[in-house]
Amino acid sequence: MDFNTLIFVGFFAAATALNYLFPRVARPWFLLLASYVFYLYKPENARLVFVLITLTLVTYLCGLVIEASHKPAVRRAFLLLGILAGCGFLFFFKYFEFFTGKALDLMAPLGLSYFTFQSMGYVIDVYQKVCPAQKNPVKYALFVSFFPCIFTGPIERAGHLMPQFDAPARFDYDRVAGGVFRMLWGYCKKMVLADTIGGFVKSVYSLPEGMPGPYLLLASLLFSYQIYLDFSGCCDIAIGGAQALGFTLTENFNRPFGAHSYTELWNRWHMSLTGWFRDYIFTPLSFANRGLPGFWGKLQGWFNVFIIFPISGLWHGASWGYVIWGVFNGLFMVIGKATARSRRKLNKKNPLYKNALLRTAIQRTIVYLLFTFCIVFFAADLYGGSAGAVLGGIFGGWGMGVSAFWNGLAGKGLDIAAIAVLVIGGVLVAAVESRGLVSDWIRRQRFFVRWPLYWLLALALLTFGVFGQSAFIYQQY
Repeated sequence: MDFNTLIFVGFFAAATALNYLFPRVARPWFLLLASYVFYLYKPENARLVFVLITLTLVTYLCGLVIEASHKPAVRRAFLLLGILAGCGFLFFFKYFEFFTGKALDLMAPLGLSYFTFQSMGYVIDVYQKVCPAQKNPVKYALFVSFFPCIFTGPIERAGHLMPQFDAPARFDYDRVAGGVFRMLWGYCKKMVLADTIGGFVKSVYSLPEGMPGPYLLLASLLFSYQIYLDFSGCCDIAIGGAQALGFTLTENFNRPFGAHSYTELWNRWHMSLTGWFRDYIFTPLSFANRGLPGFWGKLQGWFNVFIIFPISGLWHGASWGYVIWGVFNGLFMVIGKATARSRRKLNKKNPLYKNALLRTAIQRTIVYLLFTFCIVFFAADLYGGSAGAVLGGIFGGWGMGVSAFWNGLAGKGLDIAAIAVLVIGGVLVAAVESRGLVSDWIRRQRFFVRWPLYWLLALALLTFGVFGQSAFIYQQY
């Protein structure tokens, strides 16, 4: 069941109403049932639901044994079993053909990358005594399959989400209203703004050979913003939906294009995945390789930073385009960290940086351009084009006239009306999100600000949004 369909809107409204009608002790049972109804709605998931059930059972039992046993060998064995179960399903369904070259024509269960990481994180946390093992199988199954975040994240931690199942929140109008507004906000970001950009980007990237450079450059720059709007909009729906149900999910974005450095951008982008890699890959690597002297210690630290990004590329998909995207992101991160001290010294002597606004504009522009360069490989893989053709073609075809350029834009879905919607919408998104969480911000406004904004967003969604014809980009991962 996709978020951007009317069937989901009806399902969510019914689930929210029934959730508060059930006694609090029965809500985990009801939400588990609702989560499996949500998951099984698509026939392909119904055929592969055994993956979700098996991983849930295996990691649940691993957690119990790890906590109950005092023998290090037993604890390590069941830690390894929990990790191998998650990695095994990931490898078989997503990476078998990529690594072996043998075509099995496998279809990966939707949400596989999310619920495997979530369950593996739980087993590791129990092993490290970060959180206790969950004794109640219903609450653990709900943790793995909770429908607002099973397909698209954020990737939750057991210590954050499971205690909320023990004490479900009572109905609170402000909380529910704030959550529903955040869902509406996410729908507009996705279906009004991201999908408007997506039509143009797809038309350019699906056949980049021979495409004039101005269109290739514009499509690349716009795709960076499209994927932010698409993914963060999806997370707004998930987090807002969970809030309306009485639960708080982890924030996944914090205005990443407001970052002043590449490291800061990745501290603000897909924060639940970044945090997962930091805690379960980077930190163990750093601990295992600590103590190397001088330059070798720095080199090892840079390698630990770098290696996360190709792994992240593979997490997105079994394709060299995603791996290359990860490699370039890792290189930019390492270069940024390696040159940080020298750049700080140079920045003090840079006359352009004496003005704070100009310095901010330059730094954010550089970060955005670096991110866009990397995202070319991501977009090319997503839309079936060639990243080489895009990057090579950007430098050609600049002799076209202004009239021809504008006519071409309109023919590819970016007419004057669409551009106006994007500009106005982009300014509104930047202005509101700079004030903090939109669900909190809206509740602080007076009714004569709140209600016109409700109607404005609803009207924009009904006028420009298209239900069910463009899935969220990150839903496929």
